Amino acid sequence: MLCYNDEMQKRLMIVALLLLIPLAVFAQPAGCIGSGPGATQVCVGTGVSSTIPSILQGFVNVLFGWAALVATALFMLGSILMVGSGGEEKYLSAGKAIMKSSMIGFAIVLSSWLILSTVIYFIVS
Repeated sequence: MLCYNDEMQKRLMIVALLLLIPLAVFAQPAGCIGSGPGATQVCVGTGVSSTIPSILQGFVNVLFGWAALVATALFMLGSILMVGSGGEEKYLSAGKAIMKSSMIGFAIVLSSWLILSTVIYFIVS
């Protein structure tokens, strides 16, 4: 198990904030977006009109994006541990375990995204 000191936690928090701040600039489009003939429209608090399946699909896509980001960060952390291990077996094995776990987790998330997208597609059509 890895133990981080206070300085390392501060640096990780700064990097996380610097990565998350640009996400605040993504704005919703002005006005309402049409959803097609015969579809039930739901007005979200942002003023964008959409259907329930498209809202669900957007939510699933956002969660998948975050999961991909986390899996990539964990994979990079594992590779950094392996490269910087200096031949110490505990860091090599910790890096391998982190990389393996991130790939397994990403495969699970990818398969769940595929299942949910397929279900939402068949609900819509």
